[in-house]
Amino acid sequence: MIRTHIHLLVLAGLARLTSASGLECGPTSIDLGTVPQGRLVTIDRTCQNTGTRDLEIQDIATGCTCLSATVDRQRLSPGAKTRLRLRLETSPLADKVEFAVEIPFRSKDTSSENLVVSADIHPSVVAFPEYLDMGDFRKNGARQILVVDTTGKQFTIKQSSTARSEVEVRWTQVELVRMGDKWQTATRGGAVTGYEITVQSRPGSTRHSLSDEIQLDLGHDLQKTLRIRVVGYSP
Repeated sequence: MIRTHIHLLVLAGLARLTSASGLECGPTSIDLGTVPQGRLVTIDRTCQNTGTRDLEIQDIATGCTCLSATVDRQRLSPGAKTRLRLRLETSPLADKVEFAVEIPFRSKDTSSENLVVSADIHPSVVAFPEYLDMGDFRKNGARQILVVDTTGKQFTIKQSSTARSEVEVRWTQVELVRMGDKWQTATRGGAVTGYEITVQSRPGSTRHSLSDEIQLDLGHDLQKTLRIRVVGYSP
């Protein structure tokens, strides 16, 4: 009986502490879903002082310099609200990412509200195939790659460069249509305008293996470059 009484007193004390000081910013997990690389994503949340004492929000920390977090008001009376604004810059990111956000606040005691921001970052301009194996590059000659913005936006290829100068690159604007999970050129009435990239090894090479990386500089409002890996082998 004494143990039960002590346990109840402890719980009551914790409940009073929680009610005296608290900051809530909604669900702790923020999933942005699939985001085109290069886009600046802005998320607004409402944070509320759910305690019975005034609190002050301290400097907010995030798990990446690409994610910033600011509030409209740092001092909140009981029941007062502030807007939390999160900005995620996706240009330096790729694939699935997850970053912690710690919002420290001080009332009677120092505590924090913790959030997690996640996203799946994908380039909108992609190559098919993304990795080109030319096989016997002397025997097979030129190979083609299709480049398309999967969201349907218009873009241009400004210039191309290669890391090791082992391949030559040229391109032609074409109309493309999607058939299932593949893209192909259309003789007429293509749904999207893209590019057909022709890749071939530089003549006169005495190498048995080929390994290079193509960089395409793009005229695109979100994505500035696209890289394509090229390999091959000739006995």
